Amino acid sequence: MEETVLDSRRKKELTSNLWKLSYPSIIAYSLQAFYDLIDMMWVGKISKEAIGGVTLFSTIYGLFTVLNEIAGASSVSMISQSFGRKTEERTKRISEQTISFKVVLALITAALLLIFIHPLLNLYSDDPVVKQAALDYGMIRIFALPIAFSSYSINTIFRCTGDSKTPMKIMIAASIGNLIFDPIFMFPSISIGSLTIPGLNLGVYGAGLATVIFNALSFVAGFIILLRGKKDVSISFKGLLRLDKEIDLQLLSIGLPAGLQLLVRQGFNSLMMLFITSYGTLALTVMGLGAKLMMFSFTPILGFIFAGSTLVGHALGRDNIEEATFLTRISTFIISGLITVFSVLLIIFPQTFLGIFTPDAEVLAAGTPMLRWISIAIIITSIGSGMRIAFSGSGYNRPILVSTLVSRWAVHLPLMYVLVKIMQVDMNSIWISFLIAEIADLSVIVYYYRRGDWKLKRV
Repeated sequence: MEETVLDSRRKKELTSNLWKLSYPSIIAYSLQAFYDLIDMMWVGKISKEAIGGVTLFSTIYGLFTVLNEIAGASSVSMISQSFGRKTEERTKRISEQTISFKVVLALITAALLLIFIHPLLNLYSDDPVVKQAALDYGMIRIFALPIAFSSYSINTIFRCTGDSKTPMKIMIAASIGNLIFDPIFMFPSISIGSLTIPGLNLGVYGAGLATVIFNALSFVAGFIILLRGKKDVSISFKGLLRLDKEIDLQLLSIGLPAGLQLLVRQGFNSLMMLFITSYGTLALTVMGLGAKLMMFSFTPILGFIFAGSTLVGHALGRDNIEEATFLTRISTFIISGLITVFSVLLIIFPQTFLGIFTPDAEVLAAGTPMLRWISIAIIITSIGSGMRIAFSGSGYNRPILVSTLVSRWAVHLPLMYVLVKIMQVDMNSIWISFLIAEIADLSVIVYYYRRGDWKLKRV
């Protein structure tokens, strides 16, 4: 394998490549994150129960997306390494199989969600308004899962073959469409100055409907571009309809640790929500707003994560370990630096950010300590997220699973049980547990990164 010492010129070139591949995704995901904030702001105008309902559905939805993560994690390393080796036909076959396989996995996921959605909602909440809001928002998204899963794959294919501008354009168009039509779908009318625009008055269902429509348009746009074959990779209907056993098994096996990691993480989140909801609807609302702000902070950074994983995969495809190591380190530095800046703002101005969603004084007071503790925690999270780039680019996903098992199940869950059930602390005291869990998670990631097994992994 190629072991070289990178000179400063090559490091600058790699850093430049990282920024070039990252910035289109950063722009697209920043707009997507802005849309997510505005979406929750509109939901907050309905009621805090509506926020709670959307939060509940999102928690349950996340638990069942494990199958998407399995194929998604595999496809990043498989496509990027194949593209780095310049094996065009195999890159095409992997891309086709990723899309087809995602449709099958989405149908299975949708069936499971339809079976379990009502029992799980009853488990989490006794509030009929909250449960109805969750169903209004979520049912249409369940039926549209094949489109959502496949749309993720389309974007992955473009990015892993070095084209981050095409998904950027598609995501920007979809986000702008969502921003415009969200309130029109949700409310009876929208006033802009002296102009009044009639709306559909669909409430929380309208937010879900707008998301589904523009996800579908995004998928169609990307799918047509790949079919036309004008990019570095193309697909065909014939390839989509023909299963490849060898590739499909790899999509399952390589991504299985990542999928199990998501299942473990989302399973933990589901149990965590039981502790949170024991404090009532207020706690559920506060947690939902905190999660939305954390997602807002991390969503733009996904551009660096995807770009870093892709370039690490390209480097390992050429057996250049030194470049893969440098790319991981510089990505980690950039990601953690950007997250730290945003976290400091959240710590200093918590009520300003929470006030975006609701003017409710009770929510603002309860949300302030939550936001401050979790803001410190995500600084730790950002360091681990950067180092995970080495694992996702190489296809060595076991450390991500182990870190989740340790931090969530061995540390966070027992700690929450002690705080809530034994010590019976007030709601404001439970948020420190999130920081402790992230320190444990980072410790495991650092251990596996330094051990270096990811450098030898090829797919």
